[in-house]
Amino acid sequence: MASLRDVAERAGVSVATASRVVSGSAVVRPETRQKVESAMRELLYVAPDRPGASRAIGLLLPEFGNPVFSALAQALETCAARAGLATILCNTHGEVPREVGYAHMLLERRVDGMIFISAEITDTRGEHGHYAQLMESGARLVFVNGASETLRVTSVGVDERAAGRIATEHLLELGHRRIGFVAGQAFSSPTREKQLGRDDALRAAGLEPNGLVAHASFTVAGGRQAMRRLIELAEGRPSAVICSSDLMAIGAMLEAGAHGLRVPDDLSVVGFDGIDAATWTQPPLTTIEQPIDVIARTAVAALRAQIDDPEHAHPTYAFRPHLRRGGTTGPPAAV
Repeated sequence: MASLRDVAERAGVSVATASRVVSGSAVVRPETRQKVESAMRELLYVAPDRPGASRAIGLLLPEFGNPVFSALAQALETCAARAGLATILCNTHGEVPREVGYAHMLLERRVDGMIFISAEITDTRGEHGHYAQLMESGARLVFVNGASETLRVTSVGVDERAAGRIATEHLLELGHRRIGFVAGQAFSSPTREKQLGRDDALRAAGLEPNGLVAHASFTVAGGRQAMRRLIELAEGRPSAVICSSDLMAIGAMLEAGAHGLRVPDDLSVVGFDGIDAATWTQPPLTTIEQPIDVIARTAVAALRAQIDDPEHAHPTYAFRPHLRRGGTTGPPAAV
């Protein structure tokens, strides 16, 4: 846990000057105050004389643009309210500095705990030192749809590897053999897990995993971009694709249509998440649905357990998703 001396050293000032900033003294130059406050945020330092617990929790999500994040946040807020906890919603824009800044703000307000939705912890390139700092400070944390291979934290979410396997098995049962992956960013751990599940299913069917994988952002535009690459492959496009998200699947369908391909006659598409918009496409999207309500209830219950008992163990909860059949999958076209 960071001390006032640590803050002073990081800011390049004396402990007395750092103390004046913390106490709100006006006799500090603005540029000095800015340095100290920046050091406090970076080190997640909170003055020890702050007021007690707030009966509130922080919900940190990467964006509002993807409907699944809004659905998770709404379900979590509902469960928290039933547990007598208010919520403070923080949009990190998927940026570590904003995530750190919000975490510091929540610590200053003495929230009872924090729930991170698809947080930066899923970025396999990152250091993620701020999570360790939060834990050292005594913060109670739960990660939804994002776990750590190195930190002992509570994580609640869907079994991403099972999702990739279930989607691929569905297409194999329909007779597809050239099954591609409209994938999210390669550095995302959910992308990696879904690809492992796809590979598991292909090998179980006696097929070697192919190179029909294209990475892009978890958006409609990203889905179009990745699908375009797969369609334009010199060795031939896939007859079916699984996608990292429903938004990417919608983009894949749009791109297929732009190339004169009919879904599912010429190309079968499976999404992931189970957002409402998946039922609005024509035809409705076949998708691997997350149990959002179950995830939310479990996450809030896990956080309450930490609040009631700070020594509570940090389990991992991975729920199996299920296939929701729509009209975007069918047998491969006869050659």
